[in-house]
Amino acid sequence: VIKRVREVLRMGATQIKLAAGGGVSSLYDPLDVSEYTYEELKAAVDVAKTWNTYVAVHVFTDEAAQIALRAGVQSIEHGVLMTDETFKIMAEKGAWLSIQPLLNDEDAFTFADPISTAKFAEVTRGTERAYAAAKKYGVKVAFGTDMLFDPATAAKQGKLLTKLKRWFTPYEALKMATHDNAQLLKLCGPRDPYPGDLGVVKEGAYADLVLVNGNPLENLDLVADPDKNFAVIMKDGKIVATQLALGVPKREAA
Repeated sequence: VIKRVREVLRMGATQIKLAAGGGVSSLYDPLDVSEYTYEELKAAVDVAKTWNTYVAVHVFTDEAAQIALRAGVQSIEHGVLMTDETFKIMAEKGAWLSIQPLLNDEDAFTFADPISTAKFAEVTRGTERAYAAAKKYGVKVAFGTDMLFDPATAAKQGKLLTKLKRWFTPYEALKMATHDNAQLLKLCGPRDPYPGDLGVVKEGAYADLVLVNGNPLENLDLVADPDKNFAVIMKDGKIVATQLALGVPKREAA
């Protein structure tokens, strides 16, 4: 673990992510397993600290998550099968929950293998409770998408954000996906590939901005259809897309 963490950091990694527990798309690791011992996770955390950055872990369940938190991991990715006990520990340690509002609905991921299909159904049954527990105990929450493998699904990232309406106001959801996510990314300190301010609108910050036809603070559903509702998209201060409806030719940045 020490060797590989050092290796990927030397190759330019800004933070470290480990699979501390079983996964959905992978067929050979049941959801309940712990894939690293405490000593292994602590070794990864210790090496990351020597590079002034942090460790995140993919994990769904209590035991693996608690081992990771005890080892000093600062971000739990997914966590939808954790109990209140683990959410309390996260709040006490100030750890982040990077979670996706994945539900077994019309936008559910599809898998060719019945094992992954069953795992997806299991984890999505925990989504509702996980968000409620995070809010109850004041855990810092980031917006993740986990949009893998399928370009058609990836195109629904805006729609995925609108699903946060179940638990958050439009303001809270938008703040989570912008300002709050930026705070999590900034934990990588000097390894930060974005040395300017992120997730804020102010002079000197990264100008990644979206101009919306309408007010998403009143109607979060506007972000579900960017082709229709995003009038201008600016990336790092450069306009990369505009809508013809504004009388400005639509173009892509070089």
